[in-house]
Amino acid sequence: MLFRSRAHKDDLLHDLDEWLRIPGISAQPKYHDAVHKSAEWFAEAARAAGFPTVEIWPTDGLPAVYAEWPSADEGAPTVLVYGHHDVQPVDPIELWHTDPFDPTVDGGVLRARGASDDKGQLLFHLLGLRAHLAATGRVTPAVTLKFLIEGEEESGSPNFEKL
Repeated sequence: MLFRSRAHKDDLLHDLDEWLRIPGISAQPKYHDAVHKSAEWFAEAARAAGFPTVEIWPTDGLPAVYAEWPSADEGAPTVLVYGHHDVQPVDPIELWHTDPFDPTVDGGVLRARGASDDKGQLLFHLLGLRAHLAATGRVTPAVTLKFLIEGEEESGSPNFEKL
């Protein structure tokens, strides 16, 4: 079966739109429930991509997501993908032309808080993994793949060392 990334564009954009609507601003306590929701959203996306191990790791602050998919190849190297699911504050809100958590496309550019830092990149990693498996016919990645996706990067990563 041939995997065509372009054929999955609508699915990717739907997923990204859904995730970008979660205002997971780690630096503002009133959004901390949304940061938890963002972690849950990514954990579910990793499970849907096929990761057999997906865990939400609590911290003294906001949660991280850990996912691991071992390669079936003995001695395969391990690759760690680091990222974050939290976003920067949107203040001053009056400088935004659209709601920062209502994704819009203008001139072929998707705009929303977190679209390029870092939610979009994380979803592209999952899409790339799907393409790798489809193109090779493998049922596990060629490398042992680990994701560590923290929820406090945009507020200085105060609990990252403990992770």
